[in-house]
Amino acid sequence: MHPTENPPEIECFRELPLDELVQATIARMGIVKPTPIQALAIEPVLKGRDIIAKAETGTGKTLAFGAPMMSMIDAQRASVLGLVLTPTRELAEQVAKVLEQLGEPRGLKVALIVGGEPAGPQVAALQAGAQVVVGTPGRVIDLYEQKFLSFPWTEFVVLDEADEMLEIGFIDDVKKILRFTPDERQTLLFSATFPDALLRLARDYTNNPKEVATASGVKTVDTIKQSYFQVDDTDRPLALIRMIEQAGDDDCFLVFCERRTEVERLLRRLERLPYSIKALHGGYDQSSRFRVMSAFREGDVKALIATDVASRGLDVNHVTHVVNYSVPRSVTDYTHRIGRTGRAGREGNAITLVSPEQARRWKGVLSDATWTIERCEAPERGPRQAERRPRDRGRVESGRREERGAGRDERGSRGRHEERAGSRREERRPLRREESQRTERPASSAGGDDPVSLPTNREHRQRSADDPPRRARSRGELSPERREEEHILHHENDARPRRDRTTSEERGRREGRPRNEQRSSGEERPQRAQSTREARAQERDQVRSHPEPRESEERREPQPKPQPTRSQEASSEPKNAPESGSSGSGGGFGVGL
Repeated sequence: MHPTENPPEIECFRELPLDELVQATIARMGIVKPTPIQALAIEPVLKGRDIIAKAETGTGKTLAFGAPMMSMIDAQRASVLGLVLTPTRELAEQVAKVLEQLGEPRGLKVALIVGGEPAGPQVAALQAGAQVVVGTPGRVIDLYEQKFLSFPWTEFVVLDEADEMLEIGFIDDVKKILRFTPDERQTLLFSATFPDALLRLARDYTNNPKEVATASGVKTVDTIKQSYFQVDDTDRPLALIRMIEQAGDDDCFLVFCERRTEVERLLRRLERLPYSIKALHGGYDQSSRFRVMSAFREGDVKALIATDVASRGLDVNHVTHVVNYSVPRSVTDYTHRIGRTGRAGREGNAITLVSPEQARRWKGVLSDATWTIERCEAPERGPRQAERRPRDRGRVESGRREERGAGRDERGSRGRHEERAGSRREERRPLRREESQRTERPASSAGGDDPVSLPTNREHRQRSADDPPRRARSRGELSPERREEEHILHHENDARPRRDRTTSEERGRREGRPRNEQRSSGEERPQRAQSTREARAQERDQVRSHPEPRESEERREPQPKPQPTRSQEASSEPKNAPESGSSGSGGGFGVGL
């Protein structure tokens, strides 16, 4: 598309044949003189012509199609008369707000139809008689197939960011929606870039369009200062942090990344800064995306990290810096990204961080650009960082000196810490039985007045070393009597017949039987039971052959002793004389117990 050589010279919107209420609304917005694209596009739209318009970013394309459309729609009709399709939800929300302002004085209703939001309120807005629908293609098709939305009397179809809408991701949905609308519609296509292939496709969907352009090829506004610097991939976050810290208090940053994961990774890094940092990409739900964009438009956010979802049509006038954290894929994407700054005649800065991995892509962008992008040096450490750094270094060094000097003695810091740890373990160790009894027993000195001091842990260890039985108990050793009992029990258990616990498969392998005969569960159980009975019978026979002594035999009374003669009694008296006895042939029996 070639730029229009002689654009009309219009000094005020009053010179355009717009509705009086719409002109009053534009005046309340503070807009007096139309931009070149507005002066070129409004009059053909009012005359009923199809439009293919190309203009730089930030030149007022929304008002160029919104003002004539809202002036021509009949507010008395309760049907969808205007349809505006956008590639992103954020852009749809922005366009809807502008159209609401323009149509409110005339009583026109605008419905926002986007995905990621509940369909109930959107259906209610359609049923309330909305004359203008602004939405994304996916949700528009969904509501149309559910019979909540129809276009029998639609007069205007607008494709905002038309080059994106005619790409592979949207072209099928756009074709389907255009088939839903009448052939007598008025089609308006607006974008900042129109490659030749997309321009030919745009002409196929318009009827004798009026092509207007304010620049040839791809071009950006002159109020944007563009530059780039080369930096390693690992140093990109630090370079961005330095730019934010060295910026003014009123500066606002919009940082573009290539992938969602890169956005999240950079957000975690920048959240440590004392600034308000937000993120935006397609993975967030719609309410979160609207909330972030609302805070960003109000100036509550210092830096917004986003994917290319924020590069299309977003109108935030106070953005002063656009940073390409990752190099855009083409000069078209580069143009849309940096177009978020320097809007409405303001000055802006566009900075691109070029890593060695993306140097080849950036070389392609430079060759396709028709303007000059200056190369600059990476930002150095700012004054605030330079002041903070020595203090931090001194604080760290002083802490290290204190740590080194605290443990300087003849044993060293390691021995000192080990001694402290050992003393803490001794304090927490529970008392043994002898120690607890000694603690509970009341003790006194020789005089009976002064209490006896309890032994220390060191004394307890010394006593254990001097006392062999105590040392054996502490080490888990057995006494000789206990060791002999354990030896006897061990040999008795070994002599006992044990049960054969081998499986039938193991016995079959030992006997050399075939594999299919190794599992014979029906024969195995009787044999096992028989072997158990034989073992028990053998044990009973062994017990009977060696019977244990009976209790009556153990306690049998002793045999009677012969009674001593009189000569023996006279010579010596027996030591253990019986207390009582009886005379006779039988003699006397002593108890002897």
